[in-house]
Amino acid sequence: MAQTVKVFISFDLEGVTIVSSWREMKKDAPSFGDIRKCGTEEVSAAIRGIHHASRGRCEIVVCDAHAMGENLIIDALPKGIHTVRGSPREFYMVEGIDESFDLLFCIGYHAMAGTLRAGMDHTYSSSLLYSVKINGVFVGETEINAGLAGHYGVPLGLVTGDDQLIKEVHKFFGDDLETVITKHGISRFSMMCRHPADVQAEIEKKAARAVENIDRYKPFTFKEPIQAEFEVTSSLIGDLVAPIPGIKRTSARTLSVTTKTILDFYRMMRLMCSTGSGQA
Repeated sequence: MAQTVKVFISFDLEGVTIVSSWREMKKDAPSFGDIRKCGTEEVSAAIRGIHHASRGRCEIVVCDAHAMGENLIIDALPKGIHTVRGSPREFYMVEGIDESFDLLFCIGYHAMAGTLRAGMDHTYSSSLLYSVKINGVFVGETEINAGLAGHYGVPLGLVTGDDQLIKEVHKFFGDDLETVITKHGISRFSMMCRHPADVQAEIEKKAARAVENIDRYKPFTFKEPIQAEFEVTSSLIGDLVAPIPGIKRTSARTLSVTTKTILDFYRMMRLMCSTGSGQA
């Protein structure tokens, strides 16, 4: 591989192997330190795979994309990377991605809201959004973020998370995508977790394979203009977000909006979530 490979890693926490509930992920929970460590090790495994496949000719940006973006243990990650951290930020889970990148990796992700036997299933906000549709199709965070990356010509190469997420992404994107099942869902807050060492070894292997086969991936894009529909969790949330310019309220909990691009859709979704935050 003659040229430098540039990879954007978007990291969420629900899909990390040892996690089964949001209760474990609270900052004051005794388990949170172990979860941070395990998540950091899964991202590190992906970085090692990229380094191996590119023979060190790589640039890597990691976006800490869970909650306030304060989860990864930065000095435990391999040297030479850059990390997006903290909040607020315009494009949240993919802040910093642009046309200079060659691949998007989604590490520690989860299934979309309403998925049976999926760990902590939700789409961006479990307290505000019940479901999201783009152009009539239900989408989750992986699909939305891949669409935003695709706007810049960046394809999705690797996704890791529970078995229900992996079913979701293969159904949506096809079988060429590299994936790692980190655990198997029993219920929303119960999982059969794989051993972290086994998961990390597979992530490293699959990350390397994605880089080695980079030419087979094509950017995913949504047809524009975007026709979006949001089902919120209560009529109160509907009351709060309905006055936003461009929003059309079609029922107590259903709102729609048309945006020119996926970037505008993302901004609108973020605005809706910020407006309704704290009122759910």
